[in-house]
Amino acid sequence: MNDVANETSRTKIAVDSLPAIQLFRTSSLCDQDVYNHRDEKLGQLHDLVVELPAGLVSFVIMSNGGFWGIGEKLLAIPWKALTLDTHRKRFVLDISLDRLKSAPDFDNGNWPDLNDPAWMSDIYGYYGVGHPRPQKAVRHGPEKAQQ
Repeated sequence: MNDVANETSRTKIAVDSLPAIQLFRTSSLCDQDVYNHRDEKLGQLHDLVVELPAGLVSFVIMSNGGFWGIGEKLLAIPWKALTLDTHRKRFVLDISLDRLKSAPDFDNGNWPDLNDPAWMSDIYGYYGVGHPRPQKAVRHGPEKAQQ
């Protein structure tokens, strides 16, 4: 067997042994219902928060309560706190309705500073999910020259 054929064979074996990857359009995830393990509807996915430059989803924003957007509250849920129920094709969050009622929330006109390390720590802590990695300060805009 020549080197090219041998390399192709090894690559096919390596790829075949990888777990299946599921790709989704973010627009198809929004408005999906979120349930808990008691089959109680908790809310709907409203938005995704992506960490740049890595391109990883850090949080989902879930809407809860209200009617036609009036009186609804938004909750930032760590991506790692959600699981996908592939049989029912929905997301599951392991939290009771009572605990969800006291979760940190905000309204659409008053979003928190998503880059605030204290806010992130509070959210990860509330949902019992470890922070994926320590945060560094994020600078926005051009740096000013030191005098």
